[in-house]
Amino acid sequence: MASSSIDPRPHLRPHPLGHHALVLLCVLAHTALTGARVAVSLQALALGAPALGFGLLLASFAIVPTLGSLAIGRWIDRIGTRRPLLLGLAAQVSGLAAAALAPQSLVGLGAAAVLGGGGYSMALLALQSQLGRRDEPQRSAAFASFGIGTSVSIGLGPFIAGHGLSSAGAAFTFALLGLLPLAAAVGAGFGRRHLHARRGSAASQRAAAAAGGAVLRDPALRRILIADLLMALGWNANGFLLPLYATQQGWSAATVGDLGAAFGLGVGLVRLGSAAWRRRVGDWTTIRTTLISAGGCFALLPLLPALTWALLLQFVLGVGLGIALPSVMALLHAQSPAERQAETLGLRIVMLNASYLAVPLLLGGLGAAAGVSMLLWSLGGSLSIGAVWFRR
Repeated sequence: MASSSIDPRPHLRPHPLGHHALVLLCVLAHTALTGARVAVSLQALALGAPALGFGLLLASFAIVPTLGSLAIGRWIDRIGTRRPLLLGLAAQVSGLAAAALAPQSLVGLGAAAVLGGGGYSMALLALQSQLGRRDEPQRSAAFASFGIGTSVSIGLGPFIAGHGLSSAGAAFTFALLGLLPLAAAVGAGFGRRHLHARRGSAASQRAAAAAGGAVLRDPALRRILIADLLMALGWNANGFLLPLYATQQGWSAATVGDLGAAFGLGVGLVRLGSAAWRRRVGDWTTIRTTLISAGGCFALLPLLPALTWALLLQFVLGVGLGIALPSVMALLHAQSPAERQAETLGLRIVMLNASYLAVPLLLGGLGAAAGVSMLLWSLGGSLSIGAVWFRR
Protein backbone atom coordinates (compact mmCIF):
# COMPACT_ATOMS: atom_id res chain seq x y z
CA MET A 1 0.00 0.00 0.00
CA ALA A 2 2.87 2.34 0.75
CA SER A 3 4.24 2.03 -2.75
CA SER A 4 0.96 3.16 -4.29
CA SER A 5 1.45 6.65 -2.89
CA ILE A 6 4.70 7.18 -4.77
CA ASP A 7 4.46 9.15 -8.01
CA PRO A 8 6.14 6.97 -10.67
CA ARG A 9 6.87 10.10 -12.74
CA PRO A 10 8.24 12.65 -10.25
CA HIS A 11 9.71 14.79 -13.01
CA LEU A 12 6.17 15.55 -14.22
CA ARG A 13 4.73 16.43 -10.82
CA PRO A 14 3.31 20.00 -10.90
CA HIS A 15 5.23 22.50 -8.79
CA PRO A 16 3.53 25.07 -6.56
CA LEU A 17 5.27 27.95 -8.38
CA GLY A 18 2.80 28.62 -11.21
CA HIS A 19 3.88 29.04 -14.80
CA HIS A 20 2.75 32.68 -14.86
CA ALA A 21 5.29 33.49 -12.14
CA LEU A 22 8.02 31.68 -14.09
CA VAL A 23 7.09 33.53 -17.29
CA LEU A 24 7.25 36.85 -15.43
CA LEU A 25 10.80 36.02 -14.28
CA CYS A 26 11.72 35.23 -17.88
CA VAL A 27 10.16 38.46 -19.17
CA LEU A 28 12.20 40.51 -16.69
CA ALA A 29 15.44 38.76 -17.69
CA HIS A 30 14.68 38.90 -21.42
CA THR A 31 13.75 42.59 -21.28
CA ALA A 32 17.14 43.28 -19.68
CA LEU A 33 18.89 41.30 -22.44
CA THR A 34 17.11 42.95 -25.39
CA GLY A 35 17.58 46.36 -23.81
CA ALA A 36 21.27 45.68 -23.12
CA ARG A 37 21.88 44.73 -26.75
CA VAL A 38 20.49 48.05 -27.95
CA ALA A 39 22.14 50.10 -25.19
CA VAL A 40 25.55 48.49 -25.70
CA SER A 41 25.30 48.98 -29.47
CA LEU A 42 24.34 52.65 -29.29
CA GLN A 43 26.84 53.47 -26.54
CA ALA A 44 29.67 51.75 -28.43
CA LEU A 45 28.84 53.78 -31.55
CA ALA A 46 28.73 56.95 -29.45
CA LEU A 47 32.21 56.14 -28.12
CA GLY A 48 33.51 55.74 -31.68
CA ALA A 49 34.28 52.02 -31.44
CA PRO A 50 36.04 50.69 -34.57
CA ALA A 51 34.11 48.32 -36.83
CA LEU A 52 36.00 45.26 -35.63
CA GLY A 53 35.56 46.17 -31.98
CA PHE A 54 31.88 46.90 -32.52
CA GLY A 55 31.34 43.51 -34.14
CA LEU A 56 33.23 41.68 -31.40
CA LEU A 57 31.23 43.53 -28.77
CA LEU A 58 27.91 42.43 -30.23
CA ALA A 59 29.18 38.88 -30.80
CA SER A 60 30.11 38.73 -27.11
CA PHE A 61 26.42 38.38 -26.23
CA ALA A 62 26.46 34.98 -27.97
CA ILE A 63 29.88 33.65 -26.89
CA VAL A 64 28.83 31.94 -23.65
CA PRO A 65 25.48 30.64 -25.02
CA THR A 66 27.24 29.16 -28.06
CA LEU A 67 30.15 27.57 -26.22
CA GLY A 68 28.61 26.71 -22.87
CA SER A 69 24.86 26.06 -23.13
CA LEU A 70 25.22 22.30 -23.65
CA ALA A 71 27.33 21.96 -20.50
CA ILE A 72 25.00 24.29 -18.59
CA GLY A 73 22.02 22.16 -19.64
CA ARG A 74 23.70 18.99 -18.35
CA TRP A 75 24.50 20.77 -15.10
CA ILE A 76 20.85 21.79 -14.69
CA ASP A 77 19.77 18.19 -15.34
CA ARG A 78 22.11 17.08 -12.53
CA ILE A 79 21.39 19.68 -9.82
CA GLY A 80 17.98 21.13 -10.73
CA THR A 81 16.88 24.63 -11.66
CA ARG A 82 17.28 26.59 -8.42
CA ARG A 83 20.98 27.45 -8.31
CA PRO A 84 21.48 27.95 -12.08
CA LEU A 85 18.53 30.36 -12.20
CA LEU A 86 19.83 32.49 -9.35
CA LEU A 87 23.41 32.39 -10.66
CA GLY A 88 22.33 33.39 -14.16
CA LEU A 89 20.30 36.34 -12.90
CA ALA A 90 23.22 37.40 -10.68
CA ALA A 91 25.52 37.36 -13.71
CA GLN A 92 23.11 39.62 -15.61
CA VAL A 93 22.96 42.06 -12.72
CA SER A 94 26.76 42.08 -12.42
CA GLY A 95 27.31 42.79 -16.13
CA LEU A 96 24.82 45.65 -16.24
CA ALA A 97 26.25 47.07 -12.99
CA ALA A 98 29.72 47.08 -14.57
CA ALA A 99 28.38 49.01 -17.58
CA ALA A 100 26.54 51.45 -15.30
CA LEU A 101 29.74 52.13 -13.33
CA ALA A 102 31.92 52.47 -16.46
CA PRO A 103 29.64 53.47 -19.36
CA GLN A 104 32.46 55.29 -21.18
CA SER A 105 34.65 52.17 -21.27
CA LEU A 106 34.50 49.40 -23.83
CA VAL A 107 35.57 47.05 -21.03
CA GLY A 108 32.43 47.90 -19.09
CA LEU A 109 30.29 47.39 -22.19
CA GLY A 110 32.06 44.09 -22.86
CA ALA A 111 31.25 42.91 -19.34
CA ALA A 112 27.59 43.74 -19.93
CA ALA A 113 27.67 41.74 -23.17
CA VAL A 114 29.49 38.63 -21.89
CA LEU A 115 27.83 38.41 -18.48
CA GLY A 116 24.46 39.55 -19.80
CA GLY A 117 24.34 37.03 -22.66
CA GLY A 118 25.77 34.18 -20.60
CA GLY A 119 23.67 34.91 -17.53
CA TYR A 120 20.47 35.13 -19.52
CA SER A 121 21.12 31.83 -21.32
CA MET A 122 21.66 30.08 -17.96
CA ALA A 123 18.51 31.62 -16.47
CA LEU A 124 16.53 30.79 -19.62
CA LEU A 125 17.58 27.14 -19.57
CA ALA A 126 16.60 26.86 -15.91
CA LEU A 127 13.22 28.54 -16.45
CA GLN A 128 12.38 26.49 -19.55
CA SER A 129 13.35 23.30 -17.76
CA GLN A 130 11.10 24.26 -14.85
CA LEU A 131 8.22 25.09 -17.21
CA GLY A 132 8.53 21.68 -18.86
CA ARG A 133 8.02 19.79 -15.59
CA ARG A 134 4.29 19.42 -16.20
CA ASP A 135 1.89 17.04 -17.89
CA GLU A 136 0.88 17.88 -21.45
CA PRO A 137 -2.09 20.27 -21.04
CA GLN A 138 -0.26 22.31 -18.41
CA ARG A 139 2.96 22.22 -20.42
CA SER A 140 1.24 23.55 -23.55
CA ALA A 141 -0.39 26.37 -21.58
CA ALA A 142 2.94 27.19 -19.95
CA PHE A 143 4.80 27.52 -23.24
CA ALA A 144 1.96 29.48 -24.81
CA SER A 145 2.29 31.99 -21.95
CA PHE A 146 6.07 31.93 -22.40
CA GLY A 147 5.69 32.85 -26.07
CA ILE A 148 3.34 35.73 -25.27
CA GLY A 149 5.63 37.02 -22.54
CA THR A 150 8.78 37.02 -24.68
CA SER A 151 6.92 38.78 -27.50
CA VAL A 152 6.35 41.64 -25.06
CA SER A 153 9.96 41.78 -23.89
CA ILE A 154 11.25 41.80 -27.49
CA GLY A 155 9.93 45.35 -27.87
CA LEU A 156 10.01 46.53 -24.25
CA GLY A 157 13.77 46.20 -23.79
CA PRO A 158 14.78 48.33 -26.81
CA PHE A 159 12.11 50.89 -25.86
CA ILE A 160 13.58 51.28 -22.36
CA ALA A 161 17.13 51.44 -23.71
CA GLY A 162 16.42 53.96 -26.45
CA HIS A 163 14.41 56.37 -24.33
CA GLY A 164 16.74 55.96 -21.37
CA LEU A 165 19.83 56.84 -23.39
CA SER A 166 18.08 59.82 -24.99
CA SER A 167 16.72 61.31 -21.78
CA ALA A 168 18.94 60.21 -18.88
CA GLY A 169 22.26 58.93 -20.23
CA ALA A 170 24.06 55.60 -20.38
CA ALA A 171 24.81 55.09 -16.68
CA PHE A 172 21.16 55.52 -15.70
CA THR A 173 19.99 53.27 -18.55
CA PHE A 174 22.29 50.38 -17.61
CA ALA A 175 21.36 50.76 -13.94
CA LEU A 176 17.66 50.72 -14.82
CA LEU A 177 18.08 47.61 -16.95
CA GLY A 178 20.03 45.98 -14.13
CA LEU A 179 17.06 46.41 -11.80
CA LEU A 180 15.03 44.00 -13.95
CA PRO A 181 17.09 40.81 -13.39
CA LEU A 182 17.62 41.97 -9.79
CA ALA A 183 13.84 41.99 -9.32
CA ALA A 184 13.67 38.55 -10.95
CA ALA A 185 16.38 37.26 -8.61
CA VAL A 186 14.49 38.57 -5.58
CA GLY A 187 11.31 36.89 -6.82
CA ALA A 188 13.13 33.62 -7.50
CA GLY A 189 14.69 33.82 -4.04
CA PHE A 190 11.29 34.09 -2.38
CA GLY A 191 10.02 31.14 -4.44
CA ARG A 192 13.19 29.05 -4.29
CA ARG A 193 11.54 26.30 -2.20
CA HIS A 194 9.21 25.62 -5.13
CA LEU A 195 12.01 25.35 -7.71
CA HIS A 196 13.28 21.93 -8.67
CA ALA A 197 16.53 21.01 -6.92
CA ARG A 198 18.37 17.72 -6.71
CA ARG A 199 21.91 16.46 -6.43
CA GLY A 200 22.82 13.77 -8.92
CA SER A 201 25.11 10.90 -8.04
CA ALA A 202 28.64 10.67 -9.40
CA ALA A 203 27.60 7.66 -11.51
CA SER A 204 24.72 9.58 -13.14
CA GLN A 205 27.03 12.53 -13.84
CA ARG A 206 29.56 10.26 -15.58
CA ALA A 207 26.77 8.61 -17.57
CA ALA A 208 25.44 11.98 -18.75
CA ALA A 209 28.90 13.09 -19.83
CA ALA A 210 29.53 9.82 -21.69
CA ALA A 211 26.24 10.12 -23.59
CA GLY A 212 27.02 13.57 -24.94
CA GLY A 213 25.85 12.94 -28.48
CA ALA A 214 22.76 10.91 -27.59
CA VAL A 215 20.40 13.82 -28.15
CA LEU A 216 21.43 14.27 -31.77
CA ARG A 217 21.33 10.52 -32.37
CA ASP A 218 17.59 10.51 -31.64
CA PRO A 219 15.89 10.93 -35.09
CA ALA A 220 12.77 12.59 -33.69
CA LEU A 221 14.73 15.13 -31.64
CA ARG A 222 17.03 15.75 -34.60
CA ARG A 223 14.04 16.61 -36.81
CA ILE A 224 12.66 19.05 -34.24
CA LEU A 225 16.03 20.79 -33.84
CA ILE A 226 16.55 21.05 -37.61
CA ALA A 227 13.09 22.56 -38.03
CA ASP A 228 13.83 25.03 -35.23
CA LEU A 229 17.15 25.93 -36.86
CA LEU A 230 15.41 26.64 -40.18
CA MET A 231 12.96 28.96 -38.44
CA ALA A 232 15.83 30.67 -36.61
CA LEU A 233 17.53 31.14 -39.99
CA GLY A 234 14.43 32.95 -41.23
CA TRP A 235 14.22 35.09 -38.09
CA ASN A 236 17.91 36.08 -38.09
CA ALA A 237 18.07 36.57 -41.85
CA ASN A 238 15.12 38.93 -41.73
CA GLY A 239 16.82 41.06 -39.10
CA PHE A 240 19.95 41.22 -41.25
CA LEU A 241 18.47 41.54 -44.74
CA LEU A 242 15.61 43.94 -44.00
CA PRO A 243 17.84 47.02 -43.43
CA LEU A 244 19.84 46.15 -46.56
CA TYR A 245 16.71 45.78 -48.67
CA ALA A 246 15.20 49.00 -47.27
CA THR A 247 18.41 50.90 -48.02
CA GLN A 248 18.39 49.49 -51.55
CA GLN A 249 14.85 50.84 -51.97
CA GLY A 250 15.88 54.27 -50.63
CA TRP A 251 13.69 54.04 -47.53
CA SER A 252 14.57 55.98 -44.36
CA ALA A 253 15.67 54.62 -40.99
CA ALA A 254 12.22 55.47 -39.60
CA THR A 255 10.69 53.28 -42.30
CA VAL A 256 12.96 50.42 -41.27
CA GLY A 257 11.64 50.91 -37.74
CA ASP A 258 8.06 50.78 -39.03
CA LEU A 259 8.80 47.52 -40.84
CA GLY A 260 10.31 46.04 -37.68
CA ALA A 261 7.27 47.18 -35.72
CA ALA A 262 4.96 45.44 -38.22
CA PHE A 263 6.95 42.23 -37.75
CA GLY A 264 6.80 42.53 -33.95
CA LEU A 265 3.06 43.25 -34.08
CA GLY A 266 2.51 40.04 -36.02
CA VAL A 267 4.54 38.05 -33.48
CA GLY A 268 2.69 39.50 -30.50
CA LEU A 269 -0.81 39.10 -31.90
CA VAL A 270 -0.43 35.54 -33.12
CA ARG A 271 0.96 34.30 -29.82
CA LEU A 272 -2.24 35.36 -28.09
CA GLY A 273 -4.04 32.62 -29.99
CA SER A 274 -1.21 30.11 -30.42
CA ALA A 275 -2.57 27.63 -27.86
CA ALA A 276 -5.96 27.37 -29.59
CA TRP A 277 -4.27 27.05 -33.00
CA ARG A 278 -2.01 24.23 -31.76
CA ARG A 279 -4.94 22.30 -30.30
CA ARG A 280 -6.79 22.58 -33.59
CA VAL A 281 -4.09 21.73 -36.15
CA GLY A 282 -1.21 20.12 -34.20
CA ASP A 283 2.45 21.01 -33.69
CA TRP A 284 4.00 19.70 -36.90
CA THR A 285 1.32 21.32 -39.05
CA THR A 286 2.12 24.57 -37.23
CA ILE A 287 5.82 24.20 -38.02
CA ARG A 288 5.18 23.41 -41.70
CA THR A 289 2.82 26.40 -41.92
CA THR A 290 5.54 28.60 -40.45
CA LEU A 291 8.13 27.47 -42.99
CA ILE A 292 5.77 27.87 -45.97
CA SER A 293 4.53 31.31 -44.92
CA ALA A 294 8.04 32.57 -44.17
CA GLY A 295 9.37 31.22 -47.46
CA GLY A 296 6.55 32.88 -49.38
CA CYS A 297 7.11 36.24 -47.67
CA PHE A 298 10.83 36.24 -48.46
CA ALA A 299 10.20 35.26 -52.07
CA LEU A 300 7.49 37.89 -52.61
CA LEU A 301 9.34 40.81 -51.01
CA PRO A 302 11.55 41.63 -54.05
CA LEU A 303 8.57 41.19 -56.40
CA LEU A 304 6.38 43.68 -54.48
CA PRO A 305 8.67 46.64 -53.77
CA ALA A 306 5.94 49.07 -52.65
CA LEU A 307 6.19 50.02 -48.98
CA THR A 308 2.59 49.01 -48.29
CA TRP A 309 3.29 45.48 -49.50
CA ALA A 310 6.52 45.33 -47.50
CA LEU A 311 4.66 46.28 -44.32
CA LEU A 312 2.03 43.62 -44.97
CA LEU A 313 4.64 40.96 -45.72
CA GLN A 314 6.54 41.81 -42.54
CA PHE A 315 3.36 41.45 -40.52
CA VAL A 316 2.59 38.06 -42.12
CA LEU A 317 6.20 36.97 -41.59
CA GLY A 318 5.90 37.87 -37.89
CA VAL A 319 2.67 35.87 -37.65
CA GLY A 320 4.29 32.85 -39.32
CA LEU A 321 7.53 32.82 -37.33
CA GLY A 322 5.88 33.85 -34.06
CA ILE A 323 3.35 31.04 -33.85
CA ALA A 324 5.86 28.17 -33.91
CA LEU A 325 7.83 28.73 -30.67
CA PRO A 326 5.28 27.09 -28.31
CA SER A 327 5.06 24.10 -30.67
CA VAL A 328 8.84 23.65 -30.78
CA MET A 329 9.19 23.89 -27.00
CA ALA A 330 6.31 21.47 -26.35
CA LEU A 331 7.71 18.95 -28.85
CA LEU A 332 11.21 19.16 -27.38
CA HIS A 333 9.99 18.53 -23.84
CA ALA A 334 7.65 15.74 -24.91
CA GLN A 335 10.38 13.97 -26.89
CA SER A 336 13.37 14.54 -24.59
CA PRO A 337 14.31 11.88 -22.03
CA ALA A 338 13.12 12.94 -18.59
CA GLU A 339 16.65 13.36 -17.22
CA ARG A 340 18.05 15.09 -20.34
CA GLN A 341 15.56 17.91 -20.95
CA ALA A 342 17.84 20.79 -19.98
CA GLU A 343 20.67 19.29 -22.05
CA THR A 344 18.35 19.22 -25.08
CA LEU A 345 17.42 22.85 -24.47
CA GLY A 346 21.10 23.70 -24.12
CA LEU A 347 21.84 22.10 -27.49
CA ARG A 348 19.01 24.16 -28.97
CA ILE A 349 20.49 27.39 -27.62
CA VAL A 350 23.92 26.44 -28.99
CA MET A 351 22.43 25.93 -32.46
CA LEU A 352 20.39 29.14 -32.38
CA ASN A 353 23.32 31.26 -31.22
CA ALA A 354 25.61 29.70 -33.81
CA SER A 355 23.02 30.72 -36.40
CA TYR A 356 22.94 34.24 -34.90
CA LEU A 357 26.71 34.47 -35.34
CA ALA A 358 26.89 32.84 -38.79
CA VAL A 359 23.99 34.50 -40.62
CA PRO A 360 25.53 38.00 -40.94
CA LEU A 361 28.86 36.58 -42.11
CA LEU A 362 27.37 34.13 -44.60
CA LEU A 363 24.64 36.34 -46.01
CA GLY A 364 26.90 39.37 -46.07
CA GLY A 365 29.34 37.63 -48.40
CA LEU A 366 26.63 36.10 -50.58
CA GLY A 367 24.72 39.38 -50.75
CA ALA A 368 27.79 41.20 -52.02
CA ALA A 369 28.18 38.62 -54.77
CA ALA A 370 24.57 37.88 -55.78
CA GLY A 371 22.49 40.81 -54.54
CA VAL A 372 19.82 41.09 -51.86
CA SER A 373 16.94 40.03 -54.10
CA MET A 374 18.63 36.76 -55.03
CA LEU A 375 19.29 36.08 -51.36
CA LEU A 376 15.63 36.63 -50.49
CA TRP A 377 14.48 34.28 -53.25
CA SER A 378 17.02 31.62 -52.23
CA LEU A 379 16.02 31.89 -48.59
CA GLY A 380 12.33 31.65 -49.44
CA GLY A 381 12.92 28.58 -51.59
CA SER A 382 15.02 26.88 -48.90
CA LEU A 383 12.37 27.33 -46.21
CA SER A 384 9.61 26.09 -48.53
CA ILE A 385 11.66 23.00 -49.42
CA GLY A 386 12.13 22.39 -45.70
CA ALA A 387 8.36 22.45 -45.19
CA VAL A 388 7.91 19.86 -47.95
CA TRP A 389 10.63 17.65 -46.47
CA PHE A 390 9.06 17.72 -43.00
CA ARG A 391 5.71 16.72 -44.51
CA ARG A 392 7.32 13.39 -45.38
